[in-house]
Amino acid sequence: MKNYQLIVFLFLFSVRIFSQNTANDTVNTQTEEPFDYKKYYDCDFGEGNVLIVVKKGKEFTNLTDLRKSGKGFAIKMEAIYSMEFADGQRYESSVVKTITQDSISITNFFNENAAKLAGKPFQLITYPLSSLKYIRFINDRMLSLYSKKNIQKDFNLIVKKMDQAKMCPAVLQFKDRNGEMKVCHFYLTSQGYDLLYESNGRVYYLEGKVEWK
Repeated sequence: MKNYQLIVFLFLFSVRIFSQNTANDTVNTQTEEPFDYKKYYDCDFGEGNVLIVVKKGKEFTNLTDLRKSGKGFAIKMEAIYSMEFADGQRYESSVVKTITQDSISITNFFNENAAKLAGKPFQLITYPLSSLKYIRFINDRMLSLYSKKNIQKDFNLIVKKMDQAKMCPAVLQFKDRNGEMKVCHFYLTSQGYDLLYESNGRVYYLEGKVEWK
């Protein structure tokens, strides 16, 4: 089933960010206490599997070297990647929930609200890793330009158990929306991770200044 969620632009003038920090890939946040993260989303960075996508002929050493050297990239649970599978189905804003030694499980939509807008049930879909065909990285949002990686042809997949296996979403307070809180998942692009959030069933890129560690 193709994910019909619409990803569009929204310019934000004032956002307060609440999130936990990871060692390598999250926002540099200013946290005000007390703040109950689990009130909005149940996630910890915890131990688990990370899917390492490495160019054929290259060796994986560590996550820091992976993207810097251009050898490949990592797929972490709770983050979003533009993926296409051997059955022809393409998912643009589905959250990776589980990675095993031979499978990957993703939601069919960003969240329940997005599924409801599309008139579909919100489900977890599991694919064998061998069926992962393409991963796309957006290069230019305005022109919807993507670079496409042929996983089956050009990359090897390695499942590694790591201490910080998840990219827990940031929880943001939108001041221009009367302090409404939004769960914002990380989305991997050619330039690094962006943040996506849902409003009224539609999925948007977060625009505005975000500092990365």
